[in-house]
Amino acid sequence: MAERAAHLVDHVLPADVPVRQWVLSVPHRLPYRLAYDHRLCRTVLHVFVRALRSAYRRQARRYGLAGGETGMVTSVQRFGGAVNVHLHFHTLVLDGVFVREPDGTLRFHPTAPPTDDDVRRVVARVRRRLERLGLAGATIGDEDADPLAEESAALASLSRAAILGRAALGQRAGRGPERVGADPDAPWVERHVPLHAHDGGFDLHAAVHIEAGDRERLERLCQYLCRPPLGQGRLKRLRDGRIGVSLQRPWADGTTHLVFTPIELLQRLVPLVPRPRINLLLYHGVLAPNAPWRARWSRALSPKRARSSRAHARRPLTKSVRRRSLTARARSIAPGPTSCGGRSKRMSSPVRAAGGG
Repeated sequence: MAERAAHLVDHVLPADVPVRQWVLSVPHRLPYRLAYDHRLCRTVLHVFVRALRSAYRRQARRYGLAGGETGMVTSVQRFGGAVNVHLHFHTLVLDGVFVREPDGTLRFHPTAPPTDDDVRRVVARVRRRLERLGLAGATIGDEDADPLAEESAALASLSRAAILGRAALGQRAGRGPERVGADPDAPWVERHVPLHAHDGGFDLHAAVHIEAGDRERLERLCQYLCRPPLGQGRLKRLRDGRIGVSLQRPWADGTTHLVFTPIELLQRLVPLVPRPRINLLLYHGVLAPNAPWRARWSRALSPKRARSSRAHARRPLTKSVRRRSLTARARSIAPGPTSCGGRSKRMSSPVRAAGGG
């Protein structure tokens, strides 16, 4: 997690460029199919990226900037806070566009912050395009048209149950985990969140923004994107042998922990494992591997960062140097607010084993 986040900050995302996070969640009918069909997942992501690219280019044209191009990095997250299957997309967008200057160099132009109407237009465009592709109304109830069930009925059953938040096997099959702190009479609370829109089951959030040059906060955000489904610090073995899982933040009904038997927790974890050789970190726009401007946008880097990148390319890091570097970075980054609204805290630091070489 730390190594990948450091790579994004040091060698992928340009310096002195603001970054905005766009998070797209899909209707409850789609995550089941997207979780096992990576080609379909890439199709949905392509539609989302096209909608974002069009929004940025359209806004740039309002200021007379034609032919602009932005860049994006997307982390495909397969999990939710309740250790459930919840496939959604976290996309970091360079909050503006690169435009080719007369001398052939690229110059970055920040765009104005999006409005609530802009977010609604993007999510509406995503829904319309997926409807034309026949995906927005996809269901998971047709057993005959379920390739995952044909390949592995057990995995299909576990995936369905994990999406619904229920146990698939055992005496508690069909039931959800025990909730600690839940108040069944708690009223439903509607919260207005800025830059947040819903449309036909699609949910889009774009309120997290990183100012240009704030590399420490950007690295914390990248660590959040690259985090594993479940941290060891959230687990606690209870006296009766069951396992309590703390939520990242309390639910509206007051729930703070979920309690699973060991088998139930394993049932939740199995569908979260992606297929082999599946890339969950994808690049688009000027950051894409084959982008025509990829070799040129690096000239927009600050001179200090460009020299650092060239020096790093000439001097590959050994495993021990890389470990020391990541340890120093983890200790230097102070815990702070996360994109989900809570606060991060350091659970452990990498240390050398006793007697290790």
